[in-house]
Amino acid sequence: MWSQGDQVVMSYRLGERLAWVGSVTVVEDSADCIALYLAVDTPIMEPVHVDGSPIPRAISYEERWGIDWRLGESVWHSTARLLIARPGAMHAFSVFWQGDDWTFLGWYVDLQSPFQRTPAGFESEDHVLDILVDPNFSWRWKDEDEFAGAQSVGRFSAEQTASIRAEGEAVIAIIESRGWPLDAGWEHWRPHPSWPVPALPNQSTF
Repeated sequence: MWSQGDQVVMSYRLGERLAWVGSVTVVEDSADCIALYLAVDTPIMEPVHVDGSPIPRAISYEERWGIDWRLGESVWHSTARLLIARPGAMHAFSVFWQGDDWTFLGWYVDLQSPFQRTPAGFESEDHVLDILVDPNFSWRWKDEDEFAGAQSVGRFSAEQTASIRAEGEAVIAIIESRGWPLDAGWEHWRPHPSWPVPALPNQSTF
């Protein structure tokens, strides 16, 4: 397991392809909790057109699915993010803060494959459907249109779709009961002041 303060590579796959890569700082790595800090201004790699131009998020999932793309360099900006998950869980909570003054913005839940260990850190695969949780614990589904688009292009089978939706319903029960990690005070967490913003990982490590 990794130690607090270690900088490791966090990557998300889309099938066999890497679709997002960045460095994060380990806050906790134990049998009960994986917590990873993504700092403002961290260099990342995310999908771009083959010519390097950005792929607009506003276009439909179906259209994006058919685009030829590669990984291009970008920067995580505006918000600080702490990802928190139980080992083996098919979702991860994130705490978000405004990057310039640490105003708590709320929680975000990614439905995803469980974090898997790699020699350089962790990887997962995003399952498109997400849940937004406001500071007052009100919640709402996010990206239901994209989730429907993912089904229409054949990314998820009917069985996978049902499993992902069921995972989301289980998370909603956690939210409504103020269960872990919402009851653990993570919104008051702050990084150690000595932790530097990570550099972009060397591509030989992922």
